Amino acid sequence: MSNKPTPARRIVDAFGDCDALAKMYTDDITWRLNHSLAPNIAGPHVGKEAVLAFNSAVFTKFYEPGSIKAEILDEIGDEAASVVRLNLHAMSRRGNSYDVEYVLFAKTTGGKVYEVVELLDTHASNEQHQGNPVGIPPSS
Repeated sequence: MSNKPTPARRIVDAFGDCDALAKMYTDDITWRLNHSLAPNIAGPHVGKEAVLAFNSAVFTKFYEPGSIKAEILDEIGDEAASVVRLNLHAMSRRGNSYDVEYVLFAKTTGGKVYEVVELLDTHASNEQHQGNPVGIPPSS
């Protein structure tokens, strides 16, 4: 594998920057999350406008702007299909520390991302947004 970041890594690196994310997407992109999340969060979010609205809501309503940091644990794939495993560190809008492990898959065509599948510990995510220290990944 080359040292060039995969599409999945580039998405994670752009978390919080909706303009940068928008440049990566096809017009017909789909973004999916765990089915155990609320339907408006889990989606699927279909089409660039819907995905950008979802991204904007996440990065402005769930987390304090500028607080998101991704610790990449694993990265595999190429320009066509890739995956990263990461610990996402942030501060919730409620002022709670947020530290949850994620896996993000990305598929591309013509250099643009057309599908994202994001998996996470939904219980830990919900608990941490409430201020409860549940499911925090061990420090490395």
